[in-house]
Amino acid sequence: MYTTFKNKRGDSISVRFREFQPKDAEAIVNLIREEYGDKYHTPELYDKNVIVQRYNEGKIIFNVAELPDGEIAACLNMKKTLPQEKCYSMGTGIVKKAYRKYHIFKPLIKYVMEQIRKRQDVSAIHALLVMYHDITQNDIDQLGLKPCGFIIDMVLADNFSHSFKSDDNLKYSFILTVDKVSKNAVGTLYVPVEHSDFTKKIYDSFDVNFKIETNGADLSGESVISVEDNSMQQNCSVYVDNAGADLLEKMTDIERERQQAFQTFNVFLNINDEKAVAAYEVLKGRGYFFAGFKSLAGENELMIMHNPKKVPINFDTWLVIEHFAPLKDYINKSYESR
Repeated sequence: MYTTFKNKRGDSISVRFREFQPKDAEAIVNLIREEYGDKYHTPELYDKNVIVQRYNEGKIIFNVAELPDGEIAACLNMKKTLPQEKCYSMGTGIVKKAYRKYHIFKPLIKYVMEQIRKRQDVSAIHALLVMYHDITQNDIDQLGLKPCGFIIDMVLADNFSHSFKSDDNLKYSFILTVDKVSKNAVGTLYVPVEHSDFTKKIYDSFDVNFKIETNGADLSGESVISVEDNSMQQNCSVYVDNAGADLLEKMTDIERERQQAFQTFNVFLNINDEKAVAAYEVLKGRGYFFAGFKSLAGENELMIMHNPKKVPINFDTWLVIEHFAPLKDYINKSYESR
């Protein structure tokens, strides 16, 4: 079924939203090239065969906005997060420049969210939002996704071109927002007392059952840690599923092995682990600061901590809508007091 959309001049287009078909892969590559040139932060998506392969494997779910003549006017990708998680995250979302004044992107997002909600065993929907496009931030806000954290210094600015005005940071950061699907209880959250009130505000906004503890157990045993390294963007993500007595030693080794000029680190700390408060203090001592939460993604709730190393962060130049500003201000204070 086609829907008519109009721009301010009264021009109209008819669009239908549907799931990806293999024949769409080339059009999606063209959309990526139109917006990002040859500097998209996920360069493998320039290969239409990779898009089809990942779709067939269930790793990405592209949906498109199609005109009656078959032209693809927009696309939006949902990708599965880590294998142990039950969350889908919005990825590549692009509207062809010729159709950007027809307001088709928000309805496309809504359509895709409705399709994901029909899937079984989905805990939440995430959206990572760039800091240079407040229109998308407003669309996501109006669709009910809640801000919960920042994924900081993910992409080198020199490796990522786009058609919007950039801020003056050396690396791009993203706002993480979440829409609850099926996870209604998150258990006990072990967080330091300095962030307990803020944690309560975040999790109250999700309307889930939870308990906060500011005291926990000492570090003991061996840490269970996994690492996702992006050497091209000089960004390393560290998932601390269980914090052990060797946490400081393991983090020191992880950082020592990665010494590029703009190397940064994001730690995702399991705060359902009763040793999380002690782990927080270890990470804080190494220069990490609180950056919010990766919420409702799977069995465990994750606190985000960031270490910018030698990369400065200018929060003032981030373009953040009013509803997301309190989160930005709180994390900015955490950064300044690290």
